[in-house]
Amino acid sequence: MGEFVRGYLGLVRASTQVAIAYRGRMVVWFLTGFFPLLLMAVWLTVVAGSGPPRGWTTGDFIGYYAAAAVLWHLSGQHVVWEWDADQRSGDLSVRLMRPMHPFHQYAASDLGHRVVALAMLVPVLAMATLVTPGLQYHLTAVRALAVAAAVLLGYLLSLVMASVFALVGFWTTQTSNLYMLWWGMGSFVSGWVAPLALMPGWLRPAAGVLPFRTTMGFPIEVLTGRLAGTQVWFGFAVGLGWLGVFTVVYLAAWPHAVRRHQAVAG
Repeated sequence: MGEFVRGYLGLVRASTQVAIAYRGRMVVWFLTGFFPLLLMAVWLTVVAGSGPPRGWTTGDFIGYYAAAAVLWHLSGQHVVWEWDADQRSGDLSVRLMRPMHPFHQYAASDLGHRVVALAMLVPVLAMATLVTPGLQYHLTAVRALAVAAAVLLGYLLSLVMASVFALVGFWTTQTSNLYMLWWGMGSFVSGWVAPLALMPGWLRPAAGVLPFRTTMGFPIEVLTGRLAGTQVWFGFAVGLGWLGVFTVVYLAAWPHAVRRHQAVAG
């Protein structure tokens, strides 16, 4: 276990150094994370024209989408494209020969990039909280721990969910397209396009039990204090349930997938 942890930390450090070395790519990735702020501008325009929805204020929308700008860098996964590229180039063969499972190699690489992105984003959000009227998060120690746990759960679920779709690449060349279709549909019920509380009444119950909310809307709702105690526990139960489902699917599919691996070059 000690060697595994040291290996993991080494891969994370290496990925962090790569992310810092390719600063231009990181800046582009950083800027795309502000897309939720465009959605915030749309909502603020609506609020200015017709008034805020019941139970919401202008400050609520600012706080929600400012947090979404940070969460976007954790819920949006890129491991599908890394798997797909390595399968096409043959580089996956090299990863298979290493002592650490490819899943952990991709996960450590992804985590290193997230560390750099969050190091850029979190100070910006903290400063914005201090200088922007209406942007306030009233955190207690218990809520801060709940937010940290919800963010970690959302990240793990998005990582494992994307990895399951990456295994589809052993059967078809349409891996990234299938994942984009999956996540494109899911974004509407994740809380990314709009807070789930403002969705139609018939859609909210379904969104509450689908995996997408765990990766975006649920951590923000915990952060902004919009959930009661039982609702928080329910959200964690849903997220943990889906994490278990996708983990089982990955573990069951991996032996069958890797037997189909064929590679040239690499």
